[in-house]
Amino acid sequence: MFTPLFGTYMYTDEQQRLEAVRRFQKFDFDLDKNLQGILKLATDIYETPVAFITLMDEHEQWFKVNRGFDVQRMPRETSFCTHVIMDKEVMVVSDAFGDSRFAKNLLVNQMPHIRFYAGAPLSSNDGQSIGTLCVMDTNVKEVSENKRQLLAILAQQAIHMMELEITYKMLNEKMQQVEIQNKVLTDIAFIQSHEFRGPLASIMGLMDIIKEEEYSSPKQYLLLMEEAVQKLDEKIHLVVRSTEAAKLAYVA
Repeated sequence: MFTPLFGTYMYTDEQQRLEAVRRFQKFDFDLDKNLQGILKLATDIYETPVAFITLMDEHEQWFKVNRGFDVQRMPRETSFCTHVIMDKEVMVVSDAFGDSRFAKNLLVNQMPHIRFYAGAPLSSNDGQSIGTLCVMDTNVKEVSENKRQLLAILAQQAIHMMELEITYKMLNEKMQQVEIQNKVLTDIAFIQSHEFRGPLASIMGLMDIIKEEEYSSPKQYLLLMEEAVQKLDEKIHLVVRSTEAAKLAYVA
């Protein structure tokens, strides 16, 4: 399913998968009580001391929600979860030391001396495997098919909660951006309805005087008109800057 290539794991939709991972990576899920509750259920079902909800980017595995072991990230090449990401199904390793895929893994041969692992993929709404819900232990274990299915169900529940949290936070950000944009647009409307009136009235008044004098007005009138035009130009530039700020708020 995958081929290590100069430290990078390549498969057909890797770029789309990484884009999906980035949607989740900036959010802190570790304080979510519901996700902590899911990890507790996983440790109870599998009778393990630790459980994690992880995200997997191009080079590293990020531990977004932890239970029983405080770790933030690790290199992807040492991660058991890479295989779950690629195969997109529950994986159970009863004895890592006796498994040729992991027998030489540093996590098996050194601290924390992992022997048992079980992981289920977290599949986003767009079908990308962004990470895992996994449990680990230092003891060898055999598990039933029922427990495999329960882990898959817990993983589905976890990703649904994460998607909901992201949607809520993104909506909140958009609402703040809309508020900023509305304020800018209100400022523009105020400038247009009030700030333009003075310079425009001065210009129109001077133009009437100049017309009455057959366009042979004294220099003073031209200087006054030039001053009014400069003020109007300043207001126009203010509107342009405000419009650009509104565009940036909309794009963000």
